[in-house]
Amino acid sequence: MPQAQEREDADRWALCRPSSEVIPLPELGPADDMTMRVSADRATAEGAGISHFSGDVVLLQGGRRIEARDARYDQPNDVLNLEGDIRLYTADMALSGEQARFSPSSDSGEIQGARYHFRRNHAFGSAEQIVMHDAAHTELSGATYTTCDPAQVDWLLKARRLSLDESSNTGAAHHVTLEFKGVPFLYLPYIDFPLQGRKTGLLPPTFGSADKTGTDISVPWYWNIAPNYDATLTPRNMSARGAQLRGEFRYLHPDNRGQLNVEMLPGDKRYDDADRHYTSYRHNGRFGAGWSNTILYNGVSDTDYFNDLGNSQADASATHLERRVDLAYRGSGWDFLGRVQDYQALVGTEPYQRLPQLRLNAASPRLRDRLHYTLASELVHFAHDERIPTGSRLDLKPGVSLPLEGAAWFLTPRLALRHTQYQLQDHTSDEAPSRTTPIASLDSGLFFERDLSLGGRPLLQTLEPRLYYLHVPYRDQDGLPLFDTGSYDFTFAQLFRDNRYSGADRQGDADQVTVALTSRLLDHHSGTELVRASIGQIRYFDDRRVTLAGGAPAERQDSDIVAELGARPVPALDLAAATRWNPQDERGEVLTGRARYAPDRDHLLSLDYRYRRDQELRQTDLVAYWPLARRWRVLGRWNYDLELGRSLETVGGLAWEDCCWALHFTVRQRLDTVTFESNNSVMLTLELKGLSSFGRRLEDELETFQTRR
Repeated sequence: MPQAQEREDADRWALCRPSSEVIPLPELGPADDMTMRVSADRATAEGAGISHFSGDVVLLQGGRRIEARDARYDQPNDVLNLEGDIRLYTADMALSGEQARFSPSSDSGEIQGARYHFRRNHAFGSAEQIVMHDAAHTELSGATYTTCDPAQVDWLLKARRLSLDESSNTGAAHHVTLEFKGVPFLYLPYIDFPLQGRKTGLLPPTFGSADKTGTDISVPWYWNIAPNYDATLTPRNMSARGAQLRGEFRYLHPDNRGQLNVEMLPGDKRYDDADRHYTSYRHNGRFGAGWSNTILYNGVSDTDYFNDLGNSQADASATHLERRVDLAYRGSGWDFLGRVQDYQALVGTEPYQRLPQLRLNAASPRLRDRLHYTLASELVHFAHDERIPTGSRLDLKPGVSLPLEGAAWFLTPRLALRHTQYQLQDHTSDEAPSRTTPIASLDSGLFFERDLSLGGRPLLQTLEPRLYYLHVPYRDQDGLPLFDTGSYDFTFAQLFRDNRYSGADRQGDADQVTVALTSRLLDHHSGTELVRASIGQIRYFDDRRVTLAGGAPAERQDSDIVAELGARPVPALDLAAATRWNPQDERGEVLTGRARYAPDRDHLLSLDYRYRRDQELRQTDLVAYWPLARRWRVLGRWNYDLELGRSLETVGGLAWEDCCWALHFTVRQRLDTVTFESNNSVMLTLELKGLSSFGRRLEDELETFQTRR
């Protein structure tokens, strides 16, 4: 068993008495020795190969130990009869009873009035009779099962008949009653379950209540199609909306994997009885040497789907759903991408479709003091049902640079030529406009370092000034369309780009120099980066006349000041911050910060802050998951909008845990940012360890938060 799984199992039963205390494990026989070795107070031979043993009888064979007060072994017929205080031990199981009959060579037999204990999953139980047909097939009559300590059985499963088939990894129980605290609360005429892992059958239901859905009950059914294929069908009933069916299909191969999700809600009672649906599909594959492909599809029946039926604030905030097919190749010194792409707009208008997009990039090996050649090229056809113009765009950008560097410096002059050619339909003027622009840059930097000590800890501090000069002459581009081009967010990385616009429809003119400084603190022995701080600004020598959609030229002589800070003073603490300051107006434009403390998987404190003046955005996001005591855990999330003065999403959870069961209580409030209506939900989950969870645990909620981040 992998170490991570062993650690998880140990944590799961940490509140229980150790198995060695409940039922101590005595010395077993060698697992590879099938010779039967017997010790007893008295032994007699009855003839015809029949032996009788009595008084503290111990039999050792093949990693098993059998104890009894009286044993009779018929060797010719391979029958072993046992009576009186019978004990059977293996490395993972302890079995006791009053009468038993075994066939040692065939691993078959039966035992009356049995009690059992499985160490790996802390399971205990009893049976009126246990019949072992062979090493893989066992049947229990009048059986019970629990993972609680025998001294305090809080929950108990009773079955009239229980069959275990290890060859098919299947357990089946007939006429099942489940008791909690001595009170029966569930009866099932038949259930089947996997002995290890998962198999076809019903999964635990989920119960909840929310403003937008009413009483919400889901009963998933899992289909174990093959080792690398599975599916889950989940009927869901919402008292306020109706019946929904969810489906998930997954496949996994050495070179490709994928997942298909489908949701269908016919006749939504709260949406004018309209049929609503959602489909999501993702495939990633590899084939041949260097080739890969990706298929991504997302689609909903209406733009309100996630607001009404989504599970999180992240779902409700989605603005576009992407659909694309990629074919890619990565070779030595070059790569290729072929793509077909479009979007479904949930807010605003749909972007242009790329039908198709072809990219080819190439680069020579980058060697010091040697010329370095690059080529970036792209051919795209843009289509749209409603917007004009449409057409094709060819973008070519060959470049050459000379990396010069020493131990404490680098200097890289670079020249590039960018040519963009269009072939347009429904254009008001030139149907074949073009643009050719030379690009020249000079990147340089120095490295200084010194030793220092902080609190007796030897450190290495670096000081890394950097100058980056960029010159791009002005070209009139007002006659070019805007297919997929926008302004980059101005961050520290943007200081060293040769174009302030994304996409090829605009190449920004520039006559500017970037001044930047980075300093790092490194652990002197391990080289681990403990702190990294960077700051920079652009100085402009001319106005920036190239704009989007005919805007006014930018006349400022300097850019905003951007700075970043990252620190990991101890392995469990991660700190990061970034800001953008406008020196002309003397105000901050952007400020983001993150503090995350996670010493282990059971403790998490995280705080995020986001501010953008141009978007009137100011939000905080606090997540906490922490044990209060040995049996108590709390989970909280508070996503608050400081501009609205309202919470976007609030989640509070409390869990109490015992040896064999846990209770999880979760409340959630989510704000619909379109209607500004709140959706409230409550969920109570009972987890019976080693059996199932009836609802959603705190750990599942935490995993959802981590995925979003």
